[in-house]
Amino acid sequence: MWYLRYCGVFREKSALGGIRLSVCLGVLVVFMLLQSIYIFQHVHHFAMICDAIPTLVVCMVAISKFYIFVFHPAALFALIDSFKALQQRASREDLLLFRRSGAFHAKLTKIYMTSALIVGWFYILSAIVSGISRSLAEGRVRFVAPMAFPHNYQHPLMFALTFLFNCDSIHMSIFISGSVDTCFSELATSVTIHFQLIQRQFQAVDFAARTAEDELEVVVAYHKDVLQLCLAMTNLFQYTVFYLLLLDSVLLCVIGYQFVIFMNTPRVLMLASMAFVMVLQAVIYCYHGSMMYDESLKVADAIYQSNWCEAPPAVQKRLRFCIMRAQKPIVTKGGFIKATLPTLKKVWLGH
Repeated sequence: MWYLRYCGVFREKSALGGIRLSVCLGVLVVFMLLQSIYIFQHVHHFAMICDAIPTLVVCMVAISKFYIFVFHPAALFALIDSFKALQQRASREDLLLFRRSGAFHAKLTKIYMTSALIVGWFYILSAIVSGISRSLAEGRVRFVAPMAFPHNYQHPLMFALTFLFNCDSIHMSIFISGSVDTCFSELATSVTIHFQLIQRQFQAVDFAARTAEDELEVVVAYHKDVLQLCLAMTNLFQYTVFYLLLLDSVLLCVIGYQFVIFMNTPRVLMLASMAFVMVLQAVIYCYHGSMMYDESLKVADAIYQSNWCEAPPAVQKRLRFCIMRAQKPIVTKGGFIKATLPTLKKVWLGH
């Protein structure tokens, strides 16, 4: 939550948090507009456009994720609380699976944030070094900002404002993306574990016993609750999935072109680090999207593998409906783009 507090996101609403939230949204929108203006100013210089497109894409992805905190914060926190409540139904043995997942994602968040911050600080440090080099070469003070801007910032005051604005937008983009991505990853992992537990429970029901109908009712209610949470989760993250995967394909094309241009220069490191972070984001959504898809389908197989043929006709009819529902997988998508591993392959290969 510390990363989100930097961006003005608090569970309880406050005036200070609301002001910071508005400022963060304003900074990101203004940054996106400035990058767009820079592109239009240099529309006939393809190389200069390629310099601004990666940062513009990163900003647009961050805004698509920040959208959740600005317009649907209550829905996100309610979803997290619902997942926590659902976990309490699990046995002590099964709770260990969720605790291990939580511990793993705590480490994942640290690694993700650290690597993303290193990339951001690398851009900032490169600008400082470039400014010093240019000043020494030209014999006068020259200022260089981490990102491209359409205005002249060579005046010390203007540079100070531009530099602080740029650094703030970099950190905001990192904290927002990291928080949303790791949140999605942990929620999706919880969904996968729940589906695995549902599979075990369906297989554990002895349909020849008298208590079979009551046991089946419990498992069906559990399955229904998980499906409702999945629907709420996929609806909440649909815009993030759409813009992330769509813009990632554009970004990788641009970075591929820049790799060819700057192959033997230090700038390749900056391009490689940015490409790594953006691809990592796509991997998180596509991998977990595929896992939820596969595990939700396996519920139907688990029902079929039980001793359903020994159940009374009324129970068999109920099981047929359960199988029909389980054969409709959980699909994580935004618009026409599905977050699955085959989609990731298409994004990576560029077709």
